[in-house]
Amino acid sequence: MRTAVITVGALALSLAGTGCATKKYVAKTVAPVEQRVTSSEGKNIEQDKEIATQGTEIQDLDKDLSRTKEKLNDVDNKANQANDAAKTADNKAQGAQRAADGAQQTATGAQRAATETKTFAEQNFSRVDKTIEAMNKYQMVKSVTVLFAVNQDKLTKESKAQLDELGQQAEGLMRYVIEVQGFTDKTGPATYNDQLSERRAQTVARYLTNEHKVPLRAINVLGEGYAQPVADDKTRDGRKQNRRVEVKLWVPEDLAEKSVASRGGAQ
Repeated sequence: MRTAVITVGALALSLAGTGCATKKYVAKTVAPVEQRVTSSEGKNIEQDKEIATQGTEIQDLDKDLSRTKEKLNDVDNKANQANDAAKTADNKAQGAQRAADGAQQTATGAQRAATETKTFAEQNFSRVDKTIEAMNKYQMVKSVTVLFAVNQDKLTKESKAQLDELGQQAEGLMRYVIEVQGFTDKTGPATYNDQLSERRAQTVARYLTNEHKVPLRAINVLGEGYAQPVADDKTRDGRKQNRRVEVKLWVPEDLAEKSVASRGGAQ
């Protein structure tokens, strides 16, 4: 545009010297050129405005694109966070499942242990019950009968030998009971016979305690007089058999077999 103006100006100056005659010609020649130049300048101004408008629109588009990218980045970040959260939740779920499996195994083991303990306890209780029952049930493992002379409560040599045998069998036993029952024949008053049978039983108990260290708590003594005759009292030999003290050694059933096996059985 500037080049055209300069050209026109140069032409005008060159023609200025030719006078007024040419001024009209020049004016007619230059006027269209100026119009075209003015028109071109207007178009250029409009184009500049359009370019400026387009530049503004492009800037707006860049801003929109930038915001869109930011939103996309934000969406990506949130998606990544959601993915991380999902992984964390999955890990926690797996950990919870492992913990649940472990708890189930522990519960199963505890149930099995409880069942085994119950069975073991029942078996032990059964054995204890049997042991207690056997302890409370006694079995006689030895019995001797000591005879006495008429109206006497002294032990003979033979009687002492019998008591020694029983006392020796009691030695070493942890639990036992010795029953001592004294008797008489029918001769004499009943009251006197009761007292005599008691003295005979006491004589036997005293001998076992002194000679064989039998605890008093292990001896039960009773004088029964003429309560349980074992023979006909009308005969001399029958009365001799009735003047007696019966001594019995009792042990719990759980010890009876051992005692019988080691001592040769009850007599």
